Amino acid sequence: MNQADYTMQRMITLGSPYNLEESKQANRTQMLTDMIRMKKRLPVNLTVYSVAGSESYTSDGIVPLASVDAGKYIFQNQVKHYTMITLSGNNAEHSDLPQNQETIDLIKQDLLIKNQRPALRP
Repeated sequence: MNQADYTMQRMITLGSPYNLEESKQANRTQMLTDMIRMKKRLPVNLTVYSVAGSESYTSDGIVPLASVDAGKYIFQNQVKHYTMITLSGNNAEHSDLPQNQETIDLIKQDLLIKNQRPALRP
């Protein structure tokens, strides 16, 4: 098998800093500029969930919300579905996102359960 034999259908990112530490989307970093330029390489059937945490309504304590939100320039109108979800309250800090119950529920609901295949019977 080679790379062409695999196609990603769903992706969930947690607190991804698409524009690094920049809090103003007008100030695009080279990384964001490169990802926007290369977005045509993304699978058109891809469903993307971008989860952001909010400790202070502007940041999860590490990544500015505007940096996570900049993912829209990469994914919108390029992949099948793009959804950004902002979690706030307890356990919404950057390092808490993987253990946050809402994040776990999202992964179970939209990544794991939908892709489960029936068990083969002997």
